[in-house]
Amino acid sequence: MLDVSEYGNGYSVVGLNKSTNFVYMAKLHADGTVYWEEELPLIAANGKRAVPEAAGTTKDGGYIVGATVSGIHYRYSDYYAAKLNAEGRIEWTNEYLSGSHASFNYIHQAEDGGYLYLNNTEVYLADYSKTSAGKMDADGNVQIEKTLASGRFTSPYARQILELKDGSYLVVGGKDQILYTWRLAEDFSIADEQEYTELSTGKAAATADGGYTLAGVTQQGYVRLYENSGHQESNVVQLNLTGQVRSLYETAGGGYILGTSQGVYQTDSDGNILQVYEVSGLDKAIPTSDGNAVVLVEGRIIKLGSVQSLQLDSSEYSVNIGQPIDVIVTYFEGAAPLNVTKESSFRTSDPSIAYVDEEGNLIGVKRGRTMLTVTYNGLEAKAIVDVY
Repeated sequence: MLDVSEYGNGYSVVGLNKSTNFVYMAKLHADGTVYWEEELPLIAANGKRAVPEAAGTTKDGGYIVGATVSGIHYRYSDYYAAKLNAEGRIEWTNEYLSGSHASFNYIHQAEDGGYLYLNNTEVYLADYSKTSAGKMDADGNVQIEKTLASGRFTSPYARQILELKDGSYLVVGGKDQILYTWRLAEDFSIADEQEYTELSTGKAAATADGGYTLAGVTQQGYVRLYENSGHQESNVVQLNLTGQVRSLYETAGGGYILGTSQGVYQTDSDGNILQVYEVSGLDKAIPTSDGNAVVLVEGRIIKLGSVQSLQLDSSEYSVNIGQPIDVIVTYFEGAAPLNVTKESSFRTSDPSIAYVDEEGNLIGVKRGRTMLTVTYNGLEAKAIVDVY
C-alpha cells in the first residue's frame, strides 16, 4: 500500500501489486470491510507498461500515480503520471522525458487541485544524478520543476514535499545517513537549505501555525523533533524512542501522530508521548477525524484504537554509587497518561549492582551494568542501568 485517506464514512486506498505492476485501488467501509476494489495496468504511448512508484489519494475520491516507462535501453526510462477517478478510470495521462534513468519518489495533490512531485534522474555512465521538485496543474501539465541537488551519486535524494500555510514548500531528503531539507518559495526558488549531519533519516509535518515539524533519527538511533514555528529558530525535543521514522502528521489538537519502524506514537504539542501502539512492519500512520489513526502495514490497513502500554522515563539510566535517582513509570490507556510509579513492581537482574527502593528511587550499589524491569497491570517495561 502507498497511501490511505478518509473518504465519505470510510477510507480510500491506493497501492501497487508488485507481481503485476498494476495499480491497486480500493474503497473501505468504516469497519474496514472492502466494498470496491480494482487493479489497473498503465500503458504508455510506446505500448510499454508504466511501473507505478508513487501514488496518493485525491480529494474527489480518485487517485494520482507517478510511474516510469522503460525506453530503448535498459538504463533509460521516462516519467509517466496518471489521474484516476473514484471508479478507477483514467481521466488523463502525461509523459515527459528524463534524459536518462528516471525514478518517481513522491506525488500528491496540492491544495489548489494541482499535483506536487519529486523525482530523480541518474546518468550511470557519467556517474551523475539530480533530484528535483515540481508541480503539475490539475490536468497534469508540468508548470514548474526545480533541481534541488545534482552531481555525483553522493548528492541527496528528495523523498517528501509539503505545502506550508504561507504558500511555500518544504522538501525533505537524504543521502549517506545525512538528512537534508530545502525551503522553496512559491515560484520554487530555493529560499533555504539545511544539512542535518546529526540525523540519518526523517519525515516532516506541516503545522497549523504556518511552520513545520521535522522528525529525524540521530546517529545514536533516537528520534528527535525539530519544531519550526514560521521562520523562527527550531525548538528541539529529544524523544525516548528508537527506530526509523516512517511518517509524521499533526493532529487536530496540535500534537503528532509519529509512525516508526517500532510502532505508532501519539504525542501532545510538546512532544510528550500520550499513547503507544506496538506495530511492526509499519509503512505509514495517518491521524483520523475521530482522534485515532489508520496505519499501512505490509499491504494491510489497520485502524488503531485505545491500547494499553507501560513506559519508563528513560531507556537507560546512569547512577553514581550511593546516590539515588527518581524512576517514573507511566501507564497509557487512551490519550490520558497515568503515573503508576508507586503501584508498580521493580526488579533488577543483579541487585548487587543496583536496586529500586519502595519510593521508586534507583540506587547504585557498585560499579557495573544491570537491567531494570518494571511491571504494572500485566504490562512490562525495561531499561539499562549503568552504575559508576
